[in-house]
Amino acid sequence: MANHHEQTYKTFTLAHQCQPILLATELTSLAFCKDYLVYEHHDEWAIGINKLTQLTVSSSGEITDFNGYKRRVKPTKICQTIHQATQTLNIKDWRLFGRADFEFCRFAHNLQQQETSRELLELFVPETDIRITKKRIVIRTMDDTVLPQIQSIIADCTNNTTATEHCHTALTQDDILHAQAVKQHFQESVRSAVEEIKEHKYNKVILSRVAILPANVDSKKSFIEGRRKNTPARSFMLKLGEIEAFGFSPETVLEVDEHGNLSTQPLAGTRALPDDPQAAILLRNELLTDPKEIAEHAASVKLAVEELTQICPSSTVNVAEFMQVSERGSVQHLASRVTGNLSEGKSAWDAFNVLFPSITASGIPKREAIDAIARFELLPRGLYSGSVLVTDHNGYFDAALVLRTAYKHQSVSLLQAGAGIIGLSTPEREWEETGEKMACVLDHLVFEKGQEKHHLATDTVPADSILCEEKS
Repeated sequence: MANHHEQTYKTFTLAHQCQPILLATELTSLAFCKDYLVYEHHDEWAIGINKLTQLTVSSSGEITDFNGYKRRVKPTKICQTIHQATQTLNIKDWRLFGRADFEFCRFAHNLQQQETSRELLELFVPETDIRITKKRIVIRTMDDTVLPQIQSIIADCTNNTTATEHCHTALTQDDILHAQAVKQHFQESVRSAVEEIKEHKYNKVILSRVAILPANVDSKKSFIEGRRKNTPARSFMLKLGEIEAFGFSPETVLEVDEHGNLSTQPLAGTRALPDDPQAAILLRNELLTDPKEIAEHAASVKLAVEELTQICPSSTVNVAEFMQVSERGSVQHLASRVTGNLSEGKSAWDAFNVLFPSITASGIPKREAIDAIARFELLPRGLYSGSVLVTDHNGYFDAALVLRTAYKHQSVSLLQAGAGIIGLSTPEREWEETGEKMACVLDHLVFEKGQEKHHLATDTVPADSILCEEKS
């Protein structure tokens, strides 16, 4: 029986001759675009613009559903409740865009949350939902008055094949605010974590450090420049309220198709990827033979298999790719892919509940590693090592791991990178690895007009705001 109150998008399909990334970024500059999430998946750019309806989860575990109703459930049941809420959406062929902070994972592992006014998860059905491929743009919108603005952007972009002028200043690790204090704290944390690993408190933990930049970045220009220089699994750019970020994700947390086939993509083990081909090959061979990197990677794949057996029949779980080398911008990783088929009665949200956060952004075992991260890192991670995702009414679910990302909040721009710590780790090498990963973004930043490398005085941002002081 048809639902006569179901909301329906108006759909328009247009041809274009634009560079998809330029078209995507220009569309987010339109006057009507207040909130947006751009998500690149293979050869398609998906854009969700403005919030028709949304679901959020607060740090206290309170769910505000798509109808605005608030409720609480057991922390371990939050993902199941989210799935149930999506099944009540009264929007034909709905698609959701969203993000989950790293701390959202504490619910699934029954760990106490630190109270914050920031929502740990938000999902929204967009007012305007756009998909861009090489030659076509499909626009679904609840407000067709936006169509002339979109058509105008397409016309402006059609013959724009000239590279955007980027005035960017090369930065090094010495340019980040309080660089020496950050380095000292990070390396001390690595030493302490190695001791805890040797005491068998856990097997592996990913520790990260923040780099606050000396000037504010231009997100859209930096996104375009960085995408040209990176080879990500997914890329994204978003502005949701006060949260602004763009990144080049090296791996996915979870991929599910409409038939329930799923996969996860652990990357663990890293070396730099220099421009010199011979040097790159030497580092690749070193990566493939380094006992520390191989041990770290094998442990991650083993846990991924164990996690998939919680949501898939064990007979369907398979290591489809093992310890291949994946090139991601300024670094190369050991990469594997573990696949399976969702068990009957399980949804993609059940899978997300198990697989999030990524093993390669938390540690082994996950619960103990997540607890250790909160002890060693002096502030919540927020979006770093969380997820940006797209899901739809057919069961499709695609969640990127938020790494190799720049973040903006008011007048502060920052980066964050981590390294996997095991018993064989050394503070010096782990610091070096975070710098190699950070270079994927740091080397391609474009600053806002009128800003220079040292425009932001170092005393405007206190050290404790960038993880330089001990917790009380």
